[in-house]
Amino acid sequence: MMRALAGAMLSLYPKAWRDRYGDEVADLIASRTVRLRTVFDLVAGAADAWIHRRRVPGAGPARIPLAAVLTIAGTALLLLWNPGVRDPASLNGTWAEASVAGALAGHLSATATSLFVVSAALGVLAVVPLLITSYTVTRHPAQGQVARTTARRVVVTALLLAVPVALVGCALYGMAFAHLGAPVGPLGETMVGGFLIPVMLALVLPLPTIAASAPSLAPGVRASGKVLTVAAILNALAWVPVLILLALGLPKASWTFTAAVAAGALISVGMSALVARSALGHGRSAMGQLSPA
Repeated sequence: MMRALAGAMLSLYPKAWRDRYGDEVADLIASRTVRLRTVFDLVAGAADAWIHRRRVPGAGPARIPLAAVLTIAGTALLLLWNPGVRDPASLNGTWAEASVAGALAGHLSATATSLFVVSAALGVLAVVPLLITSYTVTRHPAQGQVARTTARRVVVTALLLAVPVALVGCALYGMAFAHLGAPVGPLGETMVGGFLIPVMLALVLPLPTIAASAPSLAPGVRASGKVLTVAAILNALAWVPVLILLALGLPKASWTFTAAVAAGALISVGMSALVARSALGHGRSAMGQLSPA
């Protein structure tokens, strides 16, 4: 398990560094005893590699890592939680105003909630086939050392992410309720998925990212990318009825509430789109490694 965790730390290094030294370091990890200190040394080495990345031959212009972008976006969504789904005056007032339209408000709320729930379920299911394939590869020596090492990294990473994914995905709102407080009123409950689902999708992205380096896992990586893309699309569609509800009750909404919901929608859709784009890119890259029949 420590060997697989150490291998997973290589994904923290800049791409130029991985292209030049990744295989060599991976071979060293596979051939030597790995301890907890080894993992910490690899993390420290990753930080140093980013600081001195221009010393690596072939390093291009500095780019903000996708992991950093997703972390910032996820943090922004959680910061928007209270001014968005926990503003009693605006949420209750906006919903009351929207309810003047009769059954339309209820239908919009049910539609948004259903889309968010399906999006969350697809986010979890997207990596299930990949995990099954990875576990199978680890049990077959004929697959080769590189493939089995990569598969073990996928399985170990999944185990490490199981708790946060379960809290955000399977329990759906459990983590946010425990630390941020429950949403207020029907409208708050309707839109809460949009604040949490992109975080859940980002949490499962490391699995196809790691698996993309093993050709034997390529079909699973491609399938994961397609399902994550559908989940991202459903998340975006779910925001449409939420914004219609907001528009119906706009006269009763404060400007801070309106700005928080609008910003939350933009960040939620953008974050999900980045996850889907990255997953699809890894799928194409993995399939490109397969030898022609």
